[in-house]
Amino acid sequence: MTNDMTNMKKLGLKEIQQRELEIFKKFVEICEQYGIRYYLAGGTLLGAARHKGFIPWDDDIDVNMPREDYETLLSHADEIGASGDYRLVAGELGNLNYPFAKIYDLHTNIRKLYDDDDTERNLWIDIFPMDGLPDDEKKVEDIFRRTLTARKMLRLKMARSGEGKTALKKALKPLIKMLLRPIDDQKLLDYIINTCQTYKIDDCSYMGGIANGYGPQERVPKKPYLKPVMMPFEDMTVSAPGCWDYYLKNLYGDYMQLPPEDKRETHSMDVWAE
Repeated sequence: MTNDMTNMKKLGLKEIQQRELEIFKKFVEICEQYGIRYYLAGGTLLGAARHKGFIPWDDDIDVNMPREDYETLLSHADEIGASGDYRLVAGELGNLNYPFAKIYDLHTNIRKLYDDDDTERNLWIDIFPMDGLPDDEKKVEDIFRRTLTARKMLRLKMARSGEGKTALKKALKPLIKMLLRPIDDQKLLDYIINTCQTYKIDDCSYMGGIANGYGPQERVPKKPYLKPVMMPFEDMTVSAPGCWDYYLKNLYGDYMQLPPEDKRETHSMDVWAE
């Protein structure tokens, strides 16, 4: 699909959510067909627990997968893309500037306000690999510090010049992008992916989403996490981590309490569909 908006309709939030739900159904179909484990993650899990579906103002779907299952999913990229309706992309496949995967709806186009990334032009769902994490909290902090720093650098390289949430960010962005220009995008991405895999899940009592996570609070006990429970999400019943309450409290605290309206963030993007 091109960036030509001719014969395309701009979507509202509910329409965006419905398109994402259709991508998610395709993803779940593939997972069930091949016995691939997945678990609702982040705001999507929070939405399932609190709203039995999307958080009303949310505009994406997030899922976690153990690294082994994630790699199996990537092996089915051609099958997912066979119809021409969807496309699986990933940092590991060399067609996405993130250290994780997305499934795109190829009948959509997006424009993000703060990002300008040639590998991200369609509406998506996010698929995050999970890796092992050690018992030693200092080592956990170190691995997140290194990956978070590299991830921030990578996103700054993709930032849209002339835009920013504050006047200072808007002014500094061109300078930061210039300073980061000598750093190779692929080397930075490879560094993040390799660092995430420092510890294997089979060798650890803990695991977490390092490639996308906020920090050490992402660490969860492996055994209870991997025992899935089924939760309602819109018109579906889908897989969630067994320790979903522990996970949500780690990330959000009192997660059943609605945030104030000025904290209800979205991706600051426009979406069009055929």
